[in-house]
Amino acid sequence: MDKTTTSNNGRLLELLNIELGMLGQIRALMEKQTEFLLDDDTEAFDALLDKKDEIIRKIKGLHQETAPLMQSYISSNNSNEKIDGLKAKLKKEVAFCAELNMRHVADMNDKSEELSKELEEKRSKREGIGGYVQAVPVTSEKFDNKA
Repeated sequence: MDKTTTSNNGRLLELLNIELGMLGQIRALMEKQTEFLLDDDTEAFDALLDKKDEIIRKIKGLHQETAPLMQSYISSNNSNEKIDGLKAKLKKEVAFCAELNMRHVADMNDKSEELSKELEEKRSKREGIGGYVQAVPVTSEKFDNKA
């Protein structure tokens, strides 16, 4: 392995470790989001979405430097246990976060359906009360008559 390849692999390892750390932060935020979702704390849930988006932007920035180094590593046909191990950890972490995200979306859809049903029931009750109120005569003689 030449000096450039060693240097590139060292930088790639560094960047992959940074990315793994950021994915760990995303995972922690998503686990906290699960708690907020269970507690119906949508404001806190949304605040964590903003933090997660910020980390994702940073990861995308890392990819601008990582992509050519990864291409170089793959095309060199040299194997590096550390790089391969980090790639496997990254895949696992991304898969976990994607699964957790899918659960969040499903949970939010369920909650949305529940809220829609509750609103529909309240609307139906309101309409039922409205029909009753319209059927009741509101003439003053009914209330003025003290028989």
